[in-house]
Amino acid sequence: MAHEKLSPRQKMIGMLYLVLTAMLALNVSKEAVEAFKKVDNSLTLTIANYAAKNDLIYKEFDRAAAENPAKAGEYRKAAYEVK
Repeated sequence: MAHEKLSPRQKMIGMLYLVLTAMLALNVSKEAVEAFKKVDNSLTLTIANYAAKNDLIYKEFDRAAAENPAKAGEYRKAAYEVK
């Protein structure tokens, strides 16, 4: 697990947790810790929103390919390769 490649976003989240831990160790004010919690919550919400949005897009690819496989099947296949 320590040897896997992380995306820049995952690196940023890891750094946020590291800074949060350091701030807790230094007994930083409650407002600063709350700010990090807000960032974490907003990142989590963003991930969930984009996952739901992507699912809808892939369902639309499936629907279009079912209606007209000759026209949309190729694009559906390319979309799933990207996924």
